[in-house]
Amino acid sequence: YYPIGKSQKISSALAKFIEERGGKVLLKARVERILVKDHSVYGVKTADGKEYTGRVVVSNANAYDTFHKMMDEKEFLKDYLTRLDSFSVSLSSFQVFLGLKKDLVREVGITDSEIFYEPGYDHEAGYKAALLADLENGGFGLTFYDNLYPGYSPQGKNIINILTLQGYEPWKKYEADYFAGKKEAYRAEKERMADILIKKAEEKLLPGLSKAIEVKEIGTPLTNVRYTSNYRGAIYGWDQTLDNAMPRRLAHNTPIKNLYLAGAWTQPGHGYGAVIPSGLECFAEIMRDWTEGEAKGPKPKNIG
Repeated sequence: YYPIGKSQKISSALAKFIEERGGKVLLKARVERILVKDHSVYGVKTADGKEYTGRVVVSNANAYDTFHKMMDEKEFLKDYLTRLDSFSVSLSSFQVFLGLKKDLVREVGITDSEIFYEPGYDHEAGYKAALLADLENGGFGLTFYDNLYPGYSPQGKNIINILTLQGYEPWKKYEADYFAGKKEAYRAEKERMADILIKKAEEKLLPGLSKAIEVKEIGTPLTNVRYTSNYRGAIYGWDQTLDNAMPRRLAHNTPIKNLYLAGAWTQPGHGYGAVIPSGLECFAEIMRDWTEGEAKGPKPKNIG
């Protein structure tokens, strides 16, 4: 399934739901600190110095930064952090978004909305290529948005996406310069990689692609860090490994009282299909904790 109006429609619908019920959605209000007293949260502090207090805090930020950077509880959380630091982090992504000046997808006769290409059947080799950002020997995915619903692109044109998974290490050497605004070497590398993907897509599926390009935007693991602040640009949170999947994944509640986790870094996992239910699960857990707490004593005067 795909939302008409692009994925922004999902975020907008959730924001509308919250605001219609008396809540507030604050944009451009980056949370820098989670406020903790006696190992219990009481609010958050934003980058502009404003503080917001409440009975609980739900962190949808990446779990690594939540506990390593947004609070000073390392001694209290020693065992918890040891467990976190034993987990591996998922791959990131490299994407090329293309706006085509003609309806090449229809010309070629592709009717699928997504096609995945792999050069072989050796999954371990494919994973290694992704870790090393080896595009010559790796696979990629193509999304043809105009096959999702009519009118996605301007009449007679196409928007397509070429995506491949990548490790963060090949981009780490550009990190300091990237965030300092020195991007010459970084831009040269991302253009080099984009050209490889475009050429492969042209050879395998879309003859004439390179000459049809009108608009090109490239996203790298560093782009993911910049826009999402996810640790190492991870797009799936922690790796879905045997010791970190489903019931073994980080719980919604945490050793810090009244601090909960929601999103890809906690249960049940990553992707739209897991992250949206994660919020529902987290809410249910908060309600259960409140109910049990109130059954044991008087209700608090101010629930925040």
